[in-house]
Amino acid sequence: CSPLQDSDDIEDVSLFDADDDLSRRSKKSKIRHPVASFFHLFFRVSAIVVYLLCELLTSSFIACMVTIILLLSCDFWAVKNVTGRLMVGLRWWNQVDDDGRSHWVFEARKVNS
Repeated sequence: CSPLQDSDDIEDVSLFDADDDLSRRSKKSKIRHPVASFFHLFFRVSAIVVYLLCELLTSSFIACMVTIILLLSCDFWAVKNVTGRLMVGLRWWNQVDDDGRSHWVFEARKVNS
């Protein structure tokens, strides 16, 4: 099986009752998920800032690299598990069958016309 599946294999996924949330939020807000948007940008921007300012913050190269790797790891987790689901409705994971073959499963929220 190829890493990307055909569009026939994509199924509709209800993600955190996103449709109900649309009716409850105020009409003023242009950003649907402000907390998720904040963390989506926070981990990336903070990793770049630490990279650019690491000589001013500390003289330890190892501490800077560990901090950057932890921030980028948090960014990956947040995008995969939280902001990917809330903002664009994506889910994906790796599934191993009984034969030991690895299959990637991708799901996306269907667009309502």
